[in-house]
Amino acid sequence: MSYLQYFTKPIDETIRERTSCRTYKDKLLSQNDKKELLDFGMKLNKGIRTEQIHYQLAEFSVEELKERKMSAYWLFKNLRSFVVGMIDKTDFHQMSYGYAMEHIVLKATELGLGTCWAGYFDPRAIEGIKIKENHTIPAIILIGYAAEERSVKERIARFAIRASKRHDWSKLFFLGEFSKVLNAESAGPYAEVLELLRLAPSAGNTQPWRIIKDKSKNIYHFFKKVVNPSYERKKLHDIDIGIAMCHFELGAAHRGLRGKWMQADPQLTGLPSTMHYMATWIHDT
Repeated sequence: MSYLQYFTKPIDETIRERTSCRTYKDKLLSQNDKKELLDFGMKLNKGIRTEQIHYQLAEFSVEELKERKMSAYWLFKNLRSFVVGMIDKTDFHQMSYGYAMEHIVLKATELGLGTCWAGYFDPRAIEGIKIKENHTIPAIILIGYAAEERSVKERIARFAIRASKRHDWSKLFFLGEFSKVLNAESAGPYAEVLELLRLAPSAGNTQPWRIIKDKSKNIYHFFKKVVNPSYERKKLHDIDIGIAMCHFELGAAHRGLRGKWMQADPQLTGLPSTMHYMATWIHDT
């Protein structure tokens, strides 16, 4: 099931509009925007493997956040609010978390809000939020109204990770095997879907997704390439794969393409130790 029906604007436009924001206006979200986000979250309460997910909006004064010493706080200006998701602990919950929370990010973008993923954060940033025994918080979303201009620190941070740059198709999408690049013509109706996936955010802009299309069918195998070992240890690459799956599924629904996620490892031989199979999209014929 796609959640495209819960968006009011064309999702391809929203995906292209989304950008990570670290410089905010010094104000909290309006009551209407809070309600829109939380109502949307109530509809999106399950992960890819039906893990239960719950959301909370945490709000603070700037002084409170400074006292809590959020990791990398110096990079942000006028940060006041977070979306916190709590998900069942499973073998795949990080992937499901990225999938679900990126929907929240895109809904926030549709509402005119700025967002930024935070995989590293001080636990004191979420003090007071009650977490069930079998739940966990893999990452949080910073959220607010984007300032008219980015701060100098944000511009430096974005330059350092080349935040606006994305790998081209030749590094991300393949046909049948990793030695053969998938071009837009071979992707057919999924060409735009893959382009919307290519625009997805990722930790440190590492873009760890690698996609292999079946040679004769619209079957897409998602692999994770370990780009940053520290991100891999914290499972941030897994969250990134979930984010990519969100973009892919919404893009497919936008194009009227139906399908489902399954575990269908193509069992490719000779894969490097840094490449791991994650999930498969099978087109409904």
